[in-house]
Amino acid sequence: MDFSYSIYLPILVWLAFACLTCLFIFLYRLAKKRKGAALAIGLFVQMMLPDPKIEHTIEWIAESKEQRGKKQSLNQDDR
Repeated sequence: MDFSYSIYLPILVWLAFACLTCLFIFLYRLAKKRKGAALAIGLFVQMMLPDPKIEHTIEWIAESKEQRGKKQSLNQDDR
């Protein structure tokens, strides 16, 4: 059992890597031809994958809104 596991696991890992590579090449070709399927798949994947910098992004958006608000209030005060 130990011998077969040590052979099958690396084969499965490389097979999964090869399949993902083929999928990415296929999606790249679709995107290069500007096909809607590539856009739909890309949007779906982007929607399902978590954003690792979500907290940083939320803070950045909040700061930019505050800065815009301050600029608008300064512009209104000058008038």
